[in-house]
Amino acid sequence: MKIKVLAALFAAVFLFGGCSSKVEEKAAVTVTEGKVAPAVQIGREFGAQKLTDQFGKEGEISGDTKKVIMAFSKATGHLVKEFLATQPKDYLASHNAVFIADVSGMPKVIYEYMALPGLQKNEFSIYLLTDEKDAKKFKNEKYADYVMVVDLDNRMVEKVEFVTTVDELKKSLD
Repeated sequence: MKIKVLAALFAAVFLFGGCSSKVEEKAAVTVTEGKVAPAVQIGREFGAQKLTDQFGKEGEISGDTKKVIMAFSKATGHLVKEFLATQPKDYLASHNAVFIADVSGMPKVIYEYMALPGLQKNEFSIYLLTDEKDAKKFKNEKYADYVMVVDLDNRMVEKVEFVTTVDELKKSLD
């Protein structure tokens, strides 16, 4: 039984570990009107309130939240983590920002035994979308390989930026 589990883990690491963690640089895209995703529409309330981070701690998108950073792939998640690793520990809180990562497509065994322990090494909260149906509410397929930054005013979506570089991410957060 142990050998089968180890073989499955090895196969998963081989399959998923080989995925590129580099985001292809593309021009930033700003959306100021219309529907970006089912739960993200300019002029409407942002579709998520209650969230759970990598430590199982519940959090929320409050009226004070100004920015929501969303990553829907391994590569975009790494880009955000790379940026946040160079910032002060309280960067997200001091910018009234939250980071949400979609991990719903990950096989459960990989998530539980590899990804989650890795995510728990970060000193900042990463809210996780673990259910594929929930993740689809926020994902814009056209820009799935971008980091999505949602500007909020009292939970209302004002604009959305899609970025692919650390510099663009920093600009969109300042």
